Amino acid sequence: MKYMGSKARLSKELAPIINKIIKDKNISIYIEPFVGGANMIEHIRCETKIGSDNNEYLIQMWKMLQQGWIPPEEISKELYMKIRDNKNEFDKEIVSIAGFCSTYNAKWFGGYAGKVKTKTGLQRDYYKESIRNIVKQLNRLKDVEFLNADYTSFSEYKNALIYCDPPYEGTTQYGTSKAFHHERFWDWVRSMSKNNIVLVSEYNAPEDFNCIFEKSLTTTLDKNSRKKGFEKLFLHESKKPI
Repeated sequence: MKYMGSKARLSKELAPIINKIIKDKNISIYIEPFVGGANMIEHIRCETKIGSDNNEYLIQMWKMLQQGWIPPEEISKELYMKIRDNKNEFDKEIVSIAGFCSTYNAKWFGGYAGKVKTKTGLQRDYYKESIRNIVKQLNRLKDVEFLNADYTSFSEYKNALIYCDPPYEGTTQYGTSKAFHHERFWDWVRSMSKNNIVLVSEYNAPEDFNCIFEKSLTTTLDKNSRKKGFEKLFLHESKKPI
């Protein structure tokens, strides 16, 4: 699924790292507390896979898709605006589809993006492209348990591999991530690392975390803005290098 901050471009490199750890450490539980567009969890091989997010609309959409729900063929600009301004009047899965799939770069209700003609003359339908991407994922998401929960809801877990892709510090946040407390998150990672393997994707991390993977990527923020940065994968120093 197209999703702002998605790890779709990195999944081919990060998923093998995660799967190797799961296999080598004989881990049976994989948890992704910021599952978003599910672009990482679809590639993970583990007995139990939990994908969580604090966006209730997003999680309801994934649950309904697992049950066979078919998204509408089209969402007009008028319908998009009506859903945006009256979310409580629509089913949560419809709100999610409109909020993520009918907007440019999958920014949560960041402006309608439907059928457009590109500078090269190509006709694109952003909504249909997004839906096709989701449909391709579904077979690989059948065994995922989707939960609407905050990352702290998993504080009692042990012997799990937890992969976190939180809102990046210093970047513009939208929707449910606006009030994200970064220091509190890193303290939670430290605590959870005592009994689990916790991997965190970010640009930077506190000094007591080691970078075990990095790659330069250019991120498209909107139609006119692009940002280049080093995507990194961090592990707490208390854990042996992987």
